[in-house]
Amino acid sequence: MSRLVPILLRDMMRPLRQMENEMRALEREFFRPSIFNGPRYALKYPVSDDTAVVAQFKDKFQVRLDVQGFNPEDLKVKTLADQNAIEIEGKHEEREDGHGILSRQFLRRFVLSKDHDLKAVASSLSEDGILTVTAPKKPAEISSEKERAIPIEHISEGENKQE
Repeated sequence: MSRLVPILLRDMMRPLRQMENEMRALEREFFRPSIFNGPRYALKYPVSDDTAVVAQFKDKFQVRLDVQGFNPEDLKVKTLADQNAIEIEGKHEEREDGHGILSRQFLRRFVLSKDHDLKAVASSLSEDGILTVTAPKKPAEISSEKERAIPIEHISEGENKQE
């Protein structure tokens, strides 16, 4: 009888463990970490295979992607001026990985507001495979004049009459 108790308890606890795992998955889905918690935290607990962390700061737009499976030459970052967007593409041809042949690719496009400077977009790839793309905002036109004199145009009587 004492040998049956652990088996019975294990069978009774299995649905509870499955429900607990589902609750953890839901918690990760609904309470997705933001870039303010740190990009490593967001990559440690991905909601799905898509591990992009997008952030809009006061002075810039930033996206961070986990591209560990790609070599630097497999990645392309470009700006699309007509759409005011940044496009990130990763593609590597078929490779042997020990279990078979592997080929992967992705394409991500991020449309920015008009106040971002597409000519100043920069990207960097860290050693651990995190691609960071940053688009700064355009500098606001600051007028150096604190006040401006408005000239007064003199109109003679003949010019002032309407015909």
